[in-house]
Amino acid sequence: MAKKHPKHISTKLSAETVKDIVKQKYEPGRQDRCKEWVYRTIIKKQTGISRRTFFRYLKEESDEIKEDPNQLKLF
Repeated sequence: MAKKHPKHISTKLSAETVKDIVKQKYEPGRQDRCKEWVYRTIIKKQTGISRRTFFRYLKEESDEIKEDPNQLKLF
């Protein structure tokens, strides 16, 4: 089995940039402001990444540890 390589810093920065743009421009419920529109009109022109990479960046979670409110604490 192949080992997973750690994400490079530039990839993380690109993903964060894409996520920020989507947060600003995407409007749920509006078909003319869907994520596909954001990709075609903004992301593709600015960054030149593929559609597949765009959606992979959106799925990618940040390295921050998210605290589960249901998790019991020791102290």
